[in-house]
Amino acid sequence: MDKYLAMVPKNLLAFLAIAGGILFIILSQPPHTICESQMEVLKKSSTRFLFRNAKSRFLSIEQKMPTTLYEKLRDRCQSSNTPGGCYEYFQELKKLLGDLSTMPADCGPAVASVKEYGIALKESAEDLVRLGWGEAPPASYSNKFGWLDSADISLFCHIKDRFVVLFGEDDWNNFRERMMRDLPGAKDLPRNQIWDLSIFSENCARYP
Repeated sequence: MDKYLAMVPKNLLAFLAIAGGILFIILSQPPHTICESQMEVLKKSSTRFLFRNAKSRFLSIEQKMPTTLYEKLRDRCQSSNTPGGCYEYFQELKKLLGDLSTMPADCGPAVASVKEYGIALKESAEDLVRLGWGEAPPASYSNKFGWLDSADISLFCHIKDRFVVLFGEDDWNNFRERMMRDLPGAKDLPRNQIWDLSIFSENCARYP
């Protein structure tokens, strides 16, 4: 064997070795699909907001009370229940929605498979409904927004739209019906009245 190898020009041997190495890499690491590449970009963009720092596994137990920026801003919004206290939370949600909207339709199942995205969409929609409703049923239809303004209702509508795209109309309807029953004081009201007094009834076509 050595005798035959000695007869092969060194340049050809080098070329064959390099080509073999490249072929091995290609076969052992197939190229990413478009969705895999897009998901990498999406996760990188939303890591700061939705995901815990991967380095947290090196922290002590005392340090490991980690909360994501999403959880911190959501808690702040809920505890303050004011436009100022919710401003940063809403801004980050808008950025997340912008990132999600760039994903090709074919990649929807890949996005939906990452639980953090579904949780964020469902919880933020619930937050907006509860902020509009308040601690008791609104006194009238005109009061159903609470302190929420048109930009906040637009945010709710965009969250609803993205939720339906990723998880389907049935999942949204199930979520809506459960929420309507859970709102403060809602159990004593007929369903049509709960609908009229909640932002679920707002026409999202008015908020492009």
